[in-house]
Amino acid sequence: MSAPSTPANRAGARPKQAARATLARLVQGRVIAALGSVFNFLALNLAVLIVSIPVVTVPVALVAVTVALDRWRGDGEDRVVREFFVALRSRPFWPTTLVAGVPLVVAGIGTEEVHYFAHGGEPIDWVCLGFGTAALFIAVTALGYVLLLVARRPAVHVTEIWSLSVRLAVSNFLATGPLFTVEVVGAALVALVDPSLLIIGLPLALLFVMRVTAQFGLRRLGLN
Repeated sequence: MSAPSTPANRAGARPKQAARATLARLVQGRVIAALGSVFNFLALNLAVLIVSIPVVTVPVALVAVTVALDRWRGDGEDRVVREFFVALRSRPFWPTTLVAGVPLVVAGIGTEEVHYFAHGGEPIDWVCLGFGTAALFIAVTALGYVLLLVARRPAVHVTEIWSLSVRLAVSNFLATGPLFTVEVVGAALVALVDPSLLIIGLPLALLFVMRVTAQFGLRRLGLN
């Protein structure tokens, strides 16, 4: 037979029920927050891909999404798609394209040189391969700093952004250079293996980790 329900038993059960209800609300809140973050991530990634379709808009899209990520992770602003389009409209197109586009072009040229001279052969081929690899390494490293600096210092002149980014890339050569390289090369290889990952967040994941790496480099030199 079950124990009779008494006022004392009912009073003792109430704190346990309240604790379970509090835990359930806490878990529910965290699940909802996690689902919201996943939705924001996928929606922002899709917005970046759509804006980048004309190709010429890739630099401004990269800057705008870096602004949105910075406000999301730094300031807690979770309306990331709105922040992305606000940044896209508020940044002047050609200066933004220039400041972020040049490192992209240099990285592209470096990639092509590395691919072309990778077979080796004559001594000049090895020299060109070395220059191409160095240019690619610096361009990829500097790009991470360019995007973060442009996002946080929109009033700074283009040449100052480039100069500071190259100094950061050189100063953090052994600290962040390998990280940026692994991130970009890893993302490229993953995209080659499964291009569908581009739709479900690979570009935004790459930009996110590059932002974290750039922040690390800025902190090392006391510039964060």
